[in-house]
Amino acid sequence: MTMDENWDVILIGAGQNNFALGTYLGMAGLETVICESRLENGGRLFSEEITLPGYWHNSLAYFQDNRELSPVWRELDWENGHHAEFVTPPVISSLLLPDGASVSHHQDLDGTLASVAQHSAEDTAAWKDVHQRFRAIVRDIVIPSYYAPPGPQGELEQRIEAMPAGADFNRFSRMTAAQLAERLFTSEAVRTLVLSQMTIPRGWAPDYPGGGRELLALIAGDEAPQLARGGSHSIAQVLQRAYVKNGGQIRALHHVEKILVDGGRAAGVRLRDGREWKARLAVVSNVDPYGTFIEMVGEEYLEQDFSQAVRAIEPDEFSYFQVHLALKAPLRFAVHEAADEAVGMAMNVNYGPRSADDLKLMWNEIRAGEFPGHFCFHVTCPTRFDPLQAPPAKHTASLFMPVPYQLKGRRPEEWVGLKNDFMERVLSELRGVATNLTDDNIVMKVAMDPFYLAGRWQNMRRGSVWVARKTVDQMGENRPIPQLARYRTPIRGLYQVGVATHPADAVIAGSGRAAWSVLRQDLHLGR
Repeated sequence: MTMDENWDVILIGAGQNNFALGTYLGMAGLETVICESRLENGGRLFSEEITLPGYWHNSLAYFQDNRELSPVWRELDWENGHHAEFVTPPVISSLLLPDGASVSHHQDLDGTLASVAQHSAEDTAAWKDVHQRFRAIVRDIVIPSYYAPPGPQGELEQRIEAMPAGADFNRFSRMTAAQLAERLFTSEAVRTLVLSQMTIPRGWAPDYPGGGRELLALIAGDEAPQLARGGSHSIAQVLQRAYVKNGGQIRALHHVEKILVDGGRAAGVRLRDGREWKARLAVVSNVDPYGTFIEMVGEEYLEQDFSQAVRAIEPDEFSYFQVHLALKAPLRFAVHEAADEAVGMAMNVNYGPRSADDLKLMWNEIRAGEFPGHFCFHVTCPTRFDPLQAPPAKHTASLFMPVPYQLKGRRPEEWVGLKNDFMERVLSELRGVATNLTDDNIVMKVAMDPFYLAGRWQNMRRGSVWVARKTVDQMGENRPIPQLARYRTPIRGLYQVGVATHPADAVIAGSGRAAWSVLRQDLHLGR
């Protein structure tokens, strides 16, 4: 048996990317261990009984995109070999508009076109054109790029340029999402529908250059989001089973305090209790770059320019405010559902912005450190599709909205004293459309604020969900800085994975698979 003192590879953090990478390494015959500070595994794939026992709430990731296109699911046999079940809501997102109107983004193209047609025949044709012209680019080039290290500067754009309509795709990709939405659509409702999905769940502000590619992927990618039965943590359990089946070891409540460096090479780790474990081949960190290098490696082992670059990584400009509800009956948007049954079949319902200008005003308020007076609620009621996430005949719902991590003139920790009053303001606004959001229907309600999230998930410094802001100079071959963009680091034998690295993934384990290709080469492994 492998003694805890010596391993081929030590992986820090039990997130999806380390589980994927560790499984590949195990299949190659290496002895690996994952050290996790918390008792729970899965990182952001986290479901917990926030309100009451039996009511499961997904605190961060609550769905998965493009699972059927994922080489990771296929190569590691995550579904067939390790028992995963998913449900597919027929509608991705519905935007509620004044006077009972709505517009919906469906899983199937025809459904989306029929909804858009209620607002603009011209926009119906534009949506269909974008989907048909760019679908092959998104599915054959963009999505596969999420699972491989980024190439040299401009390589991806060159590959796209060689495709039919590639020049237009690249031109549109360089725009902001707001610019492209205005370029493509005439209806304010349709523009707002696509822009309301940019920040949550994608992490882009509408005015970030380069956000146009994300908007094209939304329209043309057929992303096929799905809910894992039982909640997001069931995906983490699948990943864990696959990892362990292939020989991987997990040590929960093992906090790595220091990455040991010997002769410029990562030699192992020191745990909080003082024990030191050796890594014969490599150490892989799923911790954010600041935590990895400034705190665990130490600047005495780093070049000054590199330390400065790590410290200069820009976090998100926003964080999440969340409200989690235990309910007797599922949320109903009666007026809107009566006019359009798609609203009742939507994975998430967006409410607040009536125009792209409203979203612009919301972002102005967030950047000013203010409570958003112009808001964009993202409301999901997963038990409409998966009854396993609540007791029999009961339901859960969660609301996510972008807010500033630090309110102007206040310390971040003051969110703790403000969150319940703010939750009541949020629920009061939501009651304007959620007709059965009554005190009688709410069994329990809990608010989660940015300061709490930053403490619960230490990678999320300043409540930054994506760790490194999604801007052109921190994406692709620059994510989060050029020195870390291909998972190798200035310390030999030390590798970086996670949401801070390419492709800034949600629930696809993209950096785990991409890092596997790098380690396979560096360690001269087969397969």
